[in-house]
Parts: sequence; structure tokens; C-alpha cells
Amino acid sequence: MFYKLIFSTFSILFLSSCNTSFFKEDLSAIVGVEKVEIENSQTFDEWAGIQGDGFILEVYEFSDKTVQTFIDQSTKKLPDKKEKDKNWQKYNWRIEPVDSSFNEIFIMCLNYYSDNQKLKIQLNEIKELIKKEKVYYSFYYRPDKENPQNVQLFILDTKSRKLYAIDQQI
Repeated sequence: MFYKLIFSTFSILFLSSCNTSFFKEDLSAIVGVEKVEIENSQTFDEWAGIQGDGFILEVYEFSDKTVQTFIDQSTKKLPDKKEKDKNWQKYNWRIEPVDSSFNEIFIMCLNYYSDNQKLKIQLNEIKELIKKEKVYYSFYYRPDKENPQNVQLFILDTKSRKLYAIDQQI
């Protein structure tokens, strides 16, 4: 227990002290595009508790070339997670409408409570976005019985060229 507390504290301090992006190094594999061109990015994150509970939302604006390369792919698949011991499941890229059998994934990520007004606005925009056309989504999740405990949700709006990448840990 003591080591878990130290590790969680170190992780929180490390993540809050550095300005690195959580998903940036994996974007190429996530969207299946060899060279991802990012025109702009923004990060919202919140970490709380000694268990390492947290929430990260990163918004990446891609170039037209990156989005078109994604769209032109015949198959759009997330790579398998490298972390074999965490039992991650994946749901490959789909275009709207959202598969209702995975509502808990979207509820968990998009109904996250925060005092951060900018984050609230972003989450509300994403909720509206997933109802629109030409929006792709995919995710990883780690189930615990019937409920997800950790989720990495990706939503790509091909019109605005924005990828919304969310990591939610309970």
C-alpha cells in the first residue's frame, strides 16, 4: 500500500509538472497514418486521489493531408495494446452512429464532472459532435465485470480535422 501511494504521488507530480502530451507519440498508430501532421493541439487534464484517478482530454487539429489519408484507408484499426497484463479490449474505428451497446464508454468519458469551464465546454461540444455525420470513433477499454474502469476514447471529426483523445481512469 505504501509503495502504491508513493508511485501514485510521483506519477501525479510528474504528469502535472511536465507539459508533455499523453497521446502525441502514439497518434500515428492510433489513426493508422504514417506521418501525422499536427497544426494545433490543446490539453486538459485533471488528476485526483491516491489511486491515480484521472482524466485527460487532448485535442489535435490535423492537416488536410493527414485526415484525407485516414479517410482513404480501406481498413481503420486500432493497434493492439502492448500492455498485456492490463486486459485492454479495443473497438476499431467506426463512423457514426455510435454503437449503443457501448453507451457506458461514452457516458464515462463525456459526462466527466469538472470545475474547469473550458473542459466542460469541450465535452459538451464533443457530445453534440458524435451525433453528426462524418465523425469517426474508436476506443480501448479495460472492463471490470460489466463496467469499464479505464477508457481511451478517440473521436475524429473529418470536417474540422480535429481528433479528440480522452483517457479516463477510475
